[in-house]
Amino acid sequence: MRYAAFTVDVDRDVNLPERGRYEAVSKALENGDASPRFTSSAQGLRLIVELLDEMGIKGTFFLEGDTLRAIAREMDVRTILAKHEVAAHGICHEDLTGEETGICLMGPEVAQVIDDSASVIEDLCGRRPVGFRAPYQHIDEATMEILTEKDFLYDSSLTIKLKDGKVMPWRLDSDLLEIPIASGKDLAGKKIVSYLWPMHEGKRTPKDYVHLASEVHSGVLTLATHSWHMVETYGRGKLDRADVMKNLGNLRRVLEGTMDSGMGFIALEDYAKHWEG
Repeated sequence: MRYAAFTVDVDRDVNLPERGRYEAVSKALENGDASPRFTSSAQGLRLIVELLDEMGIKGTFFLEGDTLRAIAREMDVRTILAKHEVAAHGICHEDLTGEETGICLMGPEVAQVIDDSASVIEDLCGRRPVGFRAPYQHIDEATMEILTEKDFLYDSSLTIKLKDGKVMPWRLDSDLLEIPIASGKDLAGKKIVSYLWPMHEGKRTPKDYVHLASEVHSGVLTLATHSWHMVETYGRGKLDRADVMKNLGNLRRVLEGTMDSGMGFIALEDYAKHWEG
């Protein structure tokens, strides 16, 4: 069976790292305010879940703690995400390795982030996460070891090149399973990564990602996006209704095209258990 997983990073709107600052900011509004915002992420989450439920696809949602708490004040996240996997994505989109912010967290601080993230998800969604994706995909071996100690099954932060039609998970030194993002070639033979944000920013078409899916013959293709990217972009800001519907239509075409290529969708936690079995 050829598998695909659809994953969503549910984090603060249009998030950006800031040098010397622990938490991520949101892209500044016209008045210069760069305080974290969450409304676009909430709106996009609802749209994505409605689409997945309609198509019968179980998704994996990597939930940032602050964002989940903000969204939970507006909607019943336990009910909305009941059919889907909930996984961890930090608390305030902190840069765990300090590559972007210059603030490198120590082991106990990383452990606290992971504990707090899992606790928020369990409190609000009723389930403890077994999967993790690092903010900015910045992760190191020490964090991997902490995830293993905290009984996580897998991580999905790294990117691996598609080779001979394969994109396979592997066991890390920490005994954690890594289920990576994939990189390959688009229709023009140029590099493409299985994150969909370039499509939302108008730089790629659904056909590029469907082509990538057709090139995967074994393993699991992990597609990824941000919930806020459905209704807001870096380049254009908040989208009008027509552009939101176009954006949603493009996502549908990626998912339908992936299924038409012969892939079955699976949540990452289910794939991790299947792989171990």
